Amino acid sequence: MKRKGIHKPTIEDLVEISGIEALHPGGFALTKRTAEITGMKPGLNILDVSSGRGTQSIYYAKEFGVHVTGLDISPDMVKTATANAIKCNASRQVTFRQGDSQSLPFDDNTFDIVINECAVGIPDDSQKVLNEMFRVTKPGGSIAIHESTWKRSVSPDDKINIAECYGTTPL
Repeated sequence: MKRKGIHKPTIEDLVEISGIEALHPGGFALTKRTAEITGMKPGLNILDVSSGRGTQSIYYAKEFGVHVTGLDISPDMVKTATANAIKCNASRQVTFRQGDSQSLPFDDNTFDIVINECAVGIPDDSQKVLNEMFRVTKPGGSIAIHESTWKRSVSPDDKINIAECYGTTPL
């Protein structure tokens, strides 16, 4: 995002610079629980929406024997995630593509499981993200999200400031 000619770092920039592997509350315990709840098992086709550095996608593939497509809007994240999959010997199980979660570049009814870990609130239209996730999930498939939520009342100005600082708007 640019403002007045100055590049303001996005959350993706901060994750890339910091080397953070899991940027969501609950960490890998919640990622594992998400896989268990959705019934991940070998042979299933998974979409990891807003996959970032690919850490969770690679985890799902290696721990549960699934094929994962990770999608992220940031070309830098896709490049990093692809390199991470190669480094972890998971490039046959995991692929990464660039795309917008508000307009998923996949046909209807493509995936057995669609997951979004703490990124529904990042795009402008969270409902559009959810609609797209539903559209690409096969009938009888599973959709799982976990998202930051406001636990107390926050002023509209504070919500804007938090969204600008962290790149997401809790729901």
